[in-house]
Amino acid sequence: MTLPAEADDFDLYLNDLLIDVIGDNRSRKYNFPGDTTALKTIIESVTNVDIDNATLQAANRLLRVEAMVQQRIEQLEQEVQKGILLQALVDYNDTKIFIIIKAEHLDFINENDNRKAKGLPIKRKIFKSFCGYLDESLQPVYSMVSDSKKAISTYWWSGFLELVEEHSDSYNTQTAFDAFDNKIFNKIKKKYPEDYMYLRNSTIQYFRSKDEFVMEDYVTEIIHNYIPENNELDILALEQNILRLPDTANFDRRFNIKREELKKRMIYKLKLTPQLVLEIKENIDWDSTVLAFEQNGIKYIQIRTEEGYKYFKKHN
Repeated sequence: MTLPAEADDFDLYLNDLLIDVIGDNRSRKYNFPGDTTALKTIIESVTNVDIDNATLQAANRLLRVEAMVQQRIEQLEQEVQKGILLQALVDYNDTKIFIIIKAEHLDFINENDNRKAKGLPIKRKIFKSFCGYLDESLQPVYSMVSDSKKAISTYWWSGFLELVEEHSDSYNTQTAFDAFDNKIFNKIKKKYPEDYMYLRNSTIQYFRSKDEFVMEDYVTEIIHNYIPENNELDILALEQNILRLPDTANFDRRFNIKREELKKRMIYKLKLTPQLVLEIKENIDWDSTVLAFEQNGIKYIQIRTEEGYKYFKKHN
């Protein structure tokens, strides 16, 4: 992608937006359905050089879809965000990509007249996007869809674009959590048990407390600034292994969390002695619940428990 020499600030904004969208790690993969759809027809028209008509069709279709959404949400005193629609057929690393972006406006106060105005934010761009990757015959193969909001709007990927998910949310939830357990946590459990317990339970808490999983957000919140209990644990290497999980374990980098899929997976059985196993069913406050200590050369754990106290008091 190259800009003309006389490019103004708006041209620069659009160019940066295209680059941001193509490289967006918060996007999710969607496929094209087998049947002919409005989007497929639009892409075919664009690649046959009927660009003006095709892009107008796309704009009118989005307008109709958003009008229907607006009717549904008016009673909630909400409105569909206004903005600009950018459509482009670009060559990027020898790949043709048909891109549709809705860049949304923000309200701001104009310094010149101190009046409220609307405009496009430069630093924190707000957008919904579609990147349709085309094969050598210019047929759509797959797409990457993103939304800078907390979740990818259903009306965007389903209502407007008529796409189908590459993986379901249930599949993603199960596969992602299993990948963390099997490919990350279990590999550090023996050598770094304290870090294993902390990171696994922090991950459980993330899955329990969030409606949506976003790989980059998870890494920032749980991994990036974590200081290991054992300084031999290479947290940077661990972070890179985690970032590769969506590719190595085949799940989306972004999906809605289905907590009902995780109940059995979150249970962890810790062998205390050959005769005694501690079953951990969910994340707990370890500092206030369990205390590890050594007395006269013998190692113990102390667990705060009303029911356990009643039981063992009777049997001591």
